[in-house]
Amino acid sequence: MQLHSSPILCIYPFDGDRSFTTKRIPLTDDGKYHVTVGRDCTSTTTPTAQNGFFESKVLSRKHAEIWSEHGTIFIKDTKSLNGTYVNGVRLSLEQEESAPHELKNGDVLELGYDVCGDDGQTVLHHKIKGRVSYEFE
Repeated sequence: MQLHSSPILCIYPFDGDRSFTTKRIPLTDDGKYHVTVGRDCTSTTTPTAQNGFFESKVLSRKHAEIWSEHGTIFIKDTKSLNGTYVNGVRLSLEQEESAPHELKNGDVLELGYDVCGDDGQTVLHHKIKGRVSYEFE
């Protein structure tokens, strides 16, 4: 398998969702550098287009990790409360670390779930939902 030097993980907001802007997260391909995915809580975790932080109350501070190894991009849930989902399947039970899961082009990634008000319909806090793609430079 060909090794790639600069993988970039792209996460596009799903179906016009405006809760975040498109992410283009640079990775290394050695499996050693893991990107933390989580919620914005300090000045060092301010969301940008190039990091894994989001303005979302349904994400844990350290919700998940993403990394690349030999041309394959992986994600794992790191004991989050509200879960990490790929194509609608939760990766682990609540507050349990998941096994690494391969992310493929076109996968739907969901971080957390929508929190609704007392009426059961009004969404108070939105999950992060995006379509995954990646490229190698």
